[in-house]
Amino acid sequence: MKNPFFKILLWMAIAVVTAASVLPNSFPDYWLIDLFAHFKLQYIFIATLLLVATRFVLAHKKSAYLLLVISIGWNSFYIAPYYFSSQPELPKHSETFKLTSLNLLSTNPRTDLVKDYINRENPDILILLEFTPEWENELEAFISRYPHRKLVTRTDNFGIALLSKFEMESTVDYFNLNNKPSLIGHISIQNTAYTLIATHPVPPIHQAAFEHRNQQLTNILSRTSEFAKHLIIAGDFNTSSFSNHFRTLLQNEMTDSRMGFGLLPTWPAGYKAIQTTLDHCLVSKNIRVLNRTTGQSVGSDHLPISILMAID
Repeated sequence: MKNPFFKILLWMAIAVVTAASVLPNSFPDYWLIDLFAHFKLQYIFIATLLLVATRFVLAHKKSAYLLLVISIGWNSFYIAPYYFSSQPELPKHSETFKLTSLNLLSTNPRTDLVKDYINRENPDILILLEFTPEWENELEAFISRYPHRKLVTRTDNFGIALLSKFEMESTVDYFNLNNKPSLIGHISIQNTAYTLIATHPVPPIHQAAFEHRNQQLTNILSRTSEFAKHLIIAGDFNTSSFSNHFRTLLQNEMTDSRMGFGLLPTWPAGYKAIQTTLDHCLVSKNIRVLNRTTGQSVGSDHLPISILMAID
């Protein structure tokens, strides 16, 4: 193809996908650059299509091939471990418990879908985000099933609820930062002490909010010595698995519960082609994750997640 317009357009696309792949992890401290970290699976797909286009459009292909291979390799480095990590086997006679985290969406009208999902999953521990007074009324029958609970209803998007069938002592914590509540539950499961932190940092819609989100997650991690050795941190983190700021959380013996089960993206729920991983469950390395699933749409902009764990 000799049309110079297509050649210029192709080179621009190659440059953009390469920059979008590499820059967010190389210069992670500016909010707008960090946003591009969240779509690595999409970049692999785009770079593969561009490889095919390069074969037919460009005369001098080596530089284009090199940039596209760098892009595919770079993004694969972040994605591959989620598919190729080993999964633990459940020992005979071992018992399990299930945790579900669900961003309700404060304005979600599909209460029927939410109720159906909770009914099907029947989790032992349930986290509800964007928990409003209206949602408290709608889910009253479900909430009553959990003898141990902590509810913080709000009229904005930062209400939060933590419900447990196990004995639990719970507190509200702001992690020395803001007026957006997180919940800390100290839970006893078959004589083993667990700490569960349910959290929902602000979305990084500008630099100040971006730094706010990062600081909240860092403050949580800095206090792990105060919590039980069996530690779970779950919720809508408003960052994906590929951001440097998320990857710093995988310290202090913490593991992403997705490992071995695939990416399981959750947002935006209605646009599968651009979905990424905003809803997380981190576990200490002494907790065995046996299964992790993403539910169907419940009318929210997030898909719900459920994690099955072994009781040691």
